Amino acid sequence: MQQLFGIPISYFVLILEVIVLIVLVVGWIYGARRKDFNLHHKAVYFVALIHMLTVGIWMVPRALNRLTRMLANPIMNWYQIVHDIVGILAIGLGVLLVVIFLVRSGMPIKLLKQTRPLMFLTIGTWIIAFVLGVYWFLLAWVLI
Repeated sequence: MQQLFGIPISYFVLILEVIVLIVLVVGWIYGARRKDFNLHHKAVYFVALIHMLTVGIWMVPRALNRLTRMLANPIMNWYQIVHDIVGILAIGLGVLLVVIFLVRSGMPIKLLKQTRPLMFLTIGTWIIAFVLGVYWFLLAWVLI
């Protein structure tokens, strides 16, 4: 078990992902809903950075390490496989949104209206991956 200061790294990753969720909610409620797009974008860019770090440094290496074991018994590991697939989809959609808004200067209302369904799809897939990740965390680190 990999540890940092005597605490499993997965605990730190879970705390960071909860912070990501809180920042997403704050960015949505106090940013997008109140039309403070500057706050919304700061929240989203912070979330994208933290999430890419946790995914790149912790989640991807763990998933690759467990890949053969998961595929050897997919029925037993269905939640982990679904978590990984949905998480990859959420990350891809999130990166697409970040790139769209980095490339376009200003904040044209037409672009906001066009990308809104993609934003909801992205947050929906991310929440599904988050819930499955918490489930996996509870199974792997707390209940066993």
